[in-house]
Amino acid sequence: MTKCLIAGLPAAGKSTYIGALAYMLQNPVNNQILTLNENPEDLSYLNKLIDPWLSLQRMERTTRGFANNIDLNLVRKADNKTFSISLPDIAGEDYESIVRMNSEVIASWSDKPEAMLLFINEWDNDILKEQLGETEPFDKNAEPLTFELKNMSAVVQNVLMLKELHHLFPWKKLAIGLSSWDKHQKDYGSPIDMLKTRASFLYNFIMHYFPNAYIFGVSAQGDEYVEDDNIQNKLIEKTENGTRAFIVDNKGSKSYDLTLPLNFLISD
Repeated sequence: MTKCLIAGLPAAGKSTYIGALAYMLQNPVNNQILTLNENPEDLSYLNKLIDPWLSLQRMERTTRGFANNIDLNLVRKADNKTFSISLPDIAGEDYESIVRMNSEVIASWSDKPEAMLLFINEWDNDILKEQLGETEPFDKNAEPLTFELKNMSAVVQNVLMLKELHHLFPWKKLAIGLSSWDKHQKDYGSPIDMLKTRASFLYNFIMHYFPNAYIFGVSAQGDEYVEDDNIQNKLIEKTENGTRAFIVDNKGSKSYDLTLPLNFLISD
């Protein structure tokens, strides 16, 4: 069984991707690379993620403190090769705690992964965001400011998280999904372009330590969830047609096959 860790800070899009992926595995689109070889014995947790995705509702936050293991038996149509893959759904707050050097929940996951799928959905260009009281005169006797995690940029948090996770689990393959791609597709030619522009520090770190990483854009929702009948009806129609959730690869090519990152991670 291939064990794949799905990681990301809070609201990175992990559960939404899993929900959309689970629906597509049960309702394949044209030319989908991976499909279910057999249904999981227990579909309750997958259905918990699929239902809000189908009803255009935002996912409930994953419960902190433990991993919801999702075991899938997949088959690749091209060569009829079968795969077993384990995907844990772990709260983003638990991944965030790694930056505080507290990785108890993650490290306790008994299945050591050979691959990692990282989602990123927050961008800022400031390395540090402490409020230093620039408008007030400098007071050398003042107490130094307390540094908190919230003052650290998401880019730096992702770098620190990657370093610690690779220390815990020296995976062989890494895929990185830039979430909410529907919001960014007009501004960037490809996910690589966006990563270079919005987070050059993170991009350089990835290229140096993980040069073979598969970087892609993903819109698991397909569009923003707004109270607009026209938009909602379009999303429902796209769901039925298999053209709602999509992925954009390094070259900017669009696909409705959400199994593409998994196929990269489990291939030799």
